[in-house]
Amino acid sequence: MLIVVFVAVILALSVQSCSKTPIACFNTTPNIDSIHVNMPVVFDAGCSVFAGSYNWQFYNNPDSIAFTPTVTKYFKDTGTVQVFLLVTWGNNYAGVTQNITVLP
Repeated sequence: MLIVVFVAVILALSVQSCSKTPIACFNTTPNIDSIHVNMPVVFDAGCSVFAGSYNWQFYNNPDSIAFTPTVTKYFKDTGTVQVFLLVTWGNNYAGVTQNITVLP
């Protein structure tokens, strides 16, 4: 009987963990208002919740995709760059898009 209860609890926890809804979030270093051309910029998704996988897309360079929680980018030109982060947890996903202004 104890084994049956233990297995039921494990299964309930497994199903519950798959139903959690992720939240996509990221920060930059340096601060988002201080990004300049040819400066290393660290994008960190550590503030995301229930993120099992990461997909970064930088729309100034469509071929620039990363699949890690942290990625470092250099921007060659001034202007606005759209950054998209998609996080997934089981069959659930969440995304966040942010426009970044690259200064001279």
